[in-house]
This record gives sequence, structure tokens and C-alpha cells, in this order.
Amino acid sequence: MVKYIVLVVFLVLKFFTLDNCFFWDNIAGYSKPASYLLEYGFLSFVYPPDYVSEPPLAHMYLAALWSLFGKNLLIAHLSVTLFSLGVIWQVYRLCEKLNTKYTPYIFLLVLLEPTLSTQLILISPDVIMCFFALLSINLLLENKRGWLALSAFCLGMVSIRGLVVCAGLGLGYLVISKVIDKKSFKDAFFYVFPSFIPVLLALGAWFLYRKLETGYFLYQPGFEYQEHRELASLNHIIKNIASLAIRMLDSGRIVVWILLFVAVIKMGIKNFISFVIHSRLSIIYLSVLFTMSLVTIPVTNPFGDRYFIVLYILLALITGQLLSKIYETKKIRVIFISMILVLVSGNFWVYSERMSKAWDSVLCHLPYYSLRQEMIAYIEEQGIDVNDVSASFPLDSFFSDTEANTDNRSFSSLNLDKSQYIIYTNIYNWNDESIKTLHADWKLQKEFKRGLIFIQLYVPK
Repeated sequence: MVKYIVLVVFLVLKFFTLDNCFFWDNIAGYSKPASYLLEYGFLSFVYPPDYVSEPPLAHMYLAALWSLFGKNLLIAHLSVTLFSLGVIWQVYRLCEKLNTKYTPYIFLLVLLEPTLSTQLILISPDVIMCFFALLSINLLLENKRGWLALSAFCLGMVSIRGLVVCAGLGLGYLVISKVIDKKSFKDAFFYVFPSFIPVLLALGAWFLYRKLETGYFLYQPGFEYQEHRELASLNHIIKNIASLAIRMLDSGRIVVWILLFVAVIKMGIKNFISFVIHSRLSIIYLSVLFTMSLVTIPVTNPFGDRYFIVLYILLALITGQLLSKIYETKKIRVIFISMILVLVSGNFWVYSERMSKAWDSVLCHLPYYSLRQEMIAYIEEQGIDVNDVSASFPLDSFFSDTEANTDNRSFSSLNLDKSQYIIYTNIYNWNDESIKTLHADWKLQKEFKRGLIFIQLYVPK
């Protein structure tokens, strides 16, 4: 019953977000590529250098819907809402596999994790990736290798991150077959490998096609995010490790780690190690963590909370299962409710303006959409040309890409020395020097603020 209640509540809440535009990386990662395919044809998935280089399945899906029903925000929202419902369903199926009578509590614990609950209401291809990841995990646990082949194919073709998660699932499946099911390595390999042949063939064909078209397997010259795809120095690797640790603990997730640590202490290290060795979910978690770490820690790309959404889900499931084993009925319910409340509060863990925040992973960013519209309306009322106003990410995209319409206006590129007007918001995550320069050399003309979010218009002093 609880899953149906959650599905209905989600749909009601989703209804109030249907006017929200594309946000943050979803503009470059979902809207722009789909628009490009819609304009130049569905086989034009080797994008220009200034586009994100990703496998095209999600982009082709959205472009097809726009082609059939018209390019607008409603269709974009519906494209993801179907998968949001699927994520909720797959989470419940995983909870049922824990064999505990506290399934409703663990179900809510997972769904109310800030990154997951926020991503579910955005127009985000990460929701599509998350659905196929969870579906693949359920199929893996059920040894439905034929359906797993199809799900893994979709997972790997949605995004590079989906490919990395897919690799982690393949590794985890191999370890499970070897360690838990006691197969020889040869038997385990030939048992697992066929399920991942379709995705490997598809990705191989995609990489080869890119090579033939551009001369490069992945990133061609002029790639806009090239500085984020370099090998990191030792100092940068250390910073990445620290950043990964912070991501795991931020937005209320620290409560999951604390309770996991308490569970380990109560059951004993030896029993915990035995649990991990015999827990399929734990092996999958460690395998995905390993593959994700391989592609995030050694490179310069800054990573956000949503990168690890599958890990957050698995960790909450594993922790919930452990807690249900070691605590009595009355106490465990109090613990679960307390954990849920802390996670919900994580949506409002906003730090100093000078500290960056993964705004697409916390619900407190929601006022941004109406504030953006209010600022645009104010600029138009004042007779200010939009092109005379400078903005930064994520406000610097064409309105047509942000709002899925035909409005080809955009704010100009940011120039703190020459701009006539500057829009500033705490959504930007600017560095200290830029914020200092703005406050020193510019004067506030107008501010719109709601909740923890503000958008300001500045003119030179």
C-alpha cells in the first residue's frame, strides 16, 4: 500500500513543478543535445565540440517526443516523470528483497534522500540513468540475464556515467557469482559476460563512429569542458578524495554513515565483514564505488552529488537492513524516523555564499525558477535589453534551451569589467575573488529573494 501512496503523492507534487525550466547541467546534458537532434536529424549524434559528449539514447528519446508532440517544457517533464515513477517502483522492489518487516521505513529513508528526491522532480537524464541502474540491480539479483542485457544496454547508452555504473554492476555480478554462488572464475565469467555483450557492442560502435566522424573517440578539439577532463595532479587527487568524502556526508547523509558505524560496532567487525561478504547489495555497492572512483578521483572534472545517486540509494538500503537486524521493534522505528527527518533537513543545509553547493541535489533551490522569471520580467519592464545583461552558469544559456521554446535571446557572457548590468545569484557558486569584485565595483539595483535563494541585478558604481 505504501508504494501506491508514495506514487500518488509524488504525482501531486510533480504537478506543481511542470512550469519549471531546465536547470543546471540538464540544459547542456539533455535539452541542447535533444534540440540539436530535432533540428539536424536523429543520426546527427556526433555533436559539435561545444556540446557534452555523451551516448545519445536519452537525447534521442527526448527529441523523438518533441518531434511527435511539440517542443515544450510539459513534454520534457513527462519524459522524465515516467522514469521517476519507475525509480520509485524499483526502490520498493529492492526494499522487499531485504526480507525485513520495516520495508515502509527503509523505502521512505531511500526516497527522501535529498539528491534522489530532488532529481526526481527535475528534468534530468540522471533519473533515466538511475531507473535503468536500479532495474538492472533488481534483474541481477533475480538472475534474469536476458532482461538484464536489455536494461544494461539502456543504462550504458544513456550517459558516460551510466556506462561507469554498468561496469560496476558487471564487476559486482562477477564477484557475486564467484564468492557467493561459488562458481569458478571461468564459469562465473561466462555466466555474467553475455548479459553485457549488447551494451559493449553498442558503445564500441558509438566510439568507432565518433572516431570516423571526428578523428577522436571521445573529446575532439574545442571541447568546451576539456579542462575538466585532464588527469589530475597529486594535490588535485587528494582534493578529489576529500570532495568525495564531503559529498557522501553532506545534505544529511552523515546520519546514514553514523548509524552504519553504530550498527557495525553493535554487531562486531567480524560479523560485519561476514555480512558484507554474503550480501549481494554490499558487493554491488563496493563494485560501483570502485568504478565511480576510477573515473572521478584521477581527473580534474568537479563532480556533483548526483554523480553518486546510485551509491546513496544502495548505502541507505544496506544501512536500513543492518539496523533492522540489531534493534528491537520500538527502538528501530524511532531510529528510522529520526534518520528520515535528518535527511529531509539536508535539503536546507546551505552554507556561506562563498561555499559551493550542489543546488540540483537539494529541494531548497525550487524558488529559483519563479525568481528567474521575476527578474526577466523586471528587466523587460525597465526597458533593458537582455543582451546588455551579463549572467553566469546556469543563467547564461539561450532561453530556447532553458525553456524549451523558440525564444533565442540570452544574457551576454559575464565580464566584470565591461558589462552594463550583471545578474548575480547564490545559485552561481562563484569563487571568493569574483564575489569580492562584484561587491566592491558594482551597486545593487534590484533583488528578488525567496527562502534561501536570491537573484540580484547590479549596475556599475
